[in-house]
Amino acid sequence: MNRKPILLILLLLLLAACGSVESDEALEDPNFGDALSNQVAPHDDTAHDHATHDHEQAAAVEPVVEETAVLQVVLVPSQLVVGQNRMAVGLLNGNKQMIHDADVQFQYYDLSNPAEPQLEQAVTAYPVQSPDGLTTLFAHDRRFSRAGEWGLAVEASLADGKTAVQRIKFNVDEVGTAVLPGAMAPHIQTPTLADVNGDFSLITSAWEPNAAFYQLSLDEALSNGKPTVLLLATPAFCQTRFCGPSYDIATELEAEYSESVNFIHVEVYSGLPNPSANNWELSPVMGAFGLATEPWIYVMDANGEVVYRAEGLFTQAEIAAHLR
Repeated sequence: MNRKPILLILLLLLLAACGSVESDEALEDPNFGDALSNQVAPHDDTAHDHATHDHEQAAAVEPVVEETAVLQVVLVPSQLVVGQNRMAVGLLNGNKQMIHDADVQFQYYDLSNPAEPQLEQAVTAYPVQSPDGLTTLFAHDRRFSRAGEWGLAVEASLADGKTAVQRIKFNVDEVGTAVLPGAMAPHIQTPTLADVNGDFSLITSAWEPNAAFYQLSLDEALSNGKPTVLLLATPAFCQTRFCGPSYDIATELEAEYSESVNFIHVEVYSGLPNPSANNWELSPVMGAFGLATEPWIYVMDANGEVVYRAEGLFTQAEIAAHLR
């Protein structure tokens, strides 16, 4: 009996089987979908929750990905531009609970041709966690060389030993609306305690106001020869999923650097103590900096040039590194 045809058929079947495995791996979810937005619906007139960063708040948000997804990605930056950016994401599991403990890798893809994504960079993201442990972001400082559509594959090695991957797409603008690092900060008058006769309720929504934040107007601070840290946040009316306790972190920074650095806090909305009565109108400083989201922190050097900015949750160590 001639066994060569049989052996040849078996070999062909084996090669076909191997080829099908490789094909499946190559086609494994090559698409980049939309990320969850960091913005939440505007507040109503009856309830304002200071703990927007609480994991229960995040769990209540309907995702745009399927319910069975293991990993859901919330894109924190409201705008990414050509040049230096802080890419940051929040992660939710299949039960819409915030993920805090994970090793996270970012893979950046050029989507100039969406049919053929080109891997440009693979990096390890660093965790950004609030002191209370309720909010965690994963971030990376990334310089984008071109405007257009980009993709990000977020791979998380979870505490239970499993690995989850989610791919999102986003746009990078040639020129953004916001004041960027390298630009001079706008010299604008911001409210001080003297302007409101010492009434904190007209100048901040913080439950425990720090008087040091309201001694100088921004234009005065930018002219006194010291670096300046500007916090644009609304502690009681935060409308983002991952705003975190930015006011508390800025207070800790002020306690350490008050002798050599100006610290200023400005509310995002005008019309305190009840911004809803003013239809949630943004404060003038937000327009001057070209911003429409919150919170933001800006670091300016002694000449008034912006050297760093971050949107959403930040840590004391992140800002201190630029102050040093």
